[in-house]
Amino acid sequence: MPYFVNVVTDPSVKRKVAEAVGGQSHVAEAPVFLVFALDFEKVAEAARMAGVEPARPGLGHLVEGLVDIGIAVGWAAVTAESLGYGVAFIALYGNPCGVRESLGLPKGLVPVVGLAIGRPGEEPPLRPRQDRRGLYGERVPDARDRGAAVAGVYGDRLPRFMERVVGVGGYIEGVGKRFRECLADAGYVV
Repeated sequence: MPYFVNVVTDPSVKRKVAEAVGGQSHVAEAPVFLVFALDFEKVAEAARMAGVEPARPGLGHLVEGLVDIGIAVGWAAVTAESLGYGVAFIALYGNPCGVRESLGLPKGLVPVVGLAIGRPGEEPPLRPRQDRRGLYGERVPDARDRGAAVAGVYGDRLPRFMERVVGVGGYIEGVGKRFRECLADAGYVV
């Protein structure tokens, strides 16, 4: 389990984290905010305790850690909801070093995803979701049909959204750059 979950309840710290992720109010307002961070630093230390010199974490370590974090945050959400709480997933990978700094975490930890947990004040409306053809099926439709499932969610907002998010110089490119920089800062070889 190459991750660490930082439990954040201090209002001033939650405000700092909220600022680091673009002012997302769910972070600052939640009674509890969980930060799921990659932590191969602890794995390396355990290896050294066993007399094994660990490899520097690379792509395989990253994949393993991200999958484990996905499983852990999913189960945390299911558990919280089964107890009557509401949850909101917050992407931290857009500014992982900023989140790490706002929390005062060790350099070897790389925040990936957050989970805001609290009592919902209202029942939010369902957001549009892509057609199932783009998500699952016995047969995999061609890329055009899978893309249509995504496009159908955005309607006439599609061109602006795609340019802003996945276009050249868009949000996803920036995320990749910042995430890679933070991984390198934490000692990863990627």
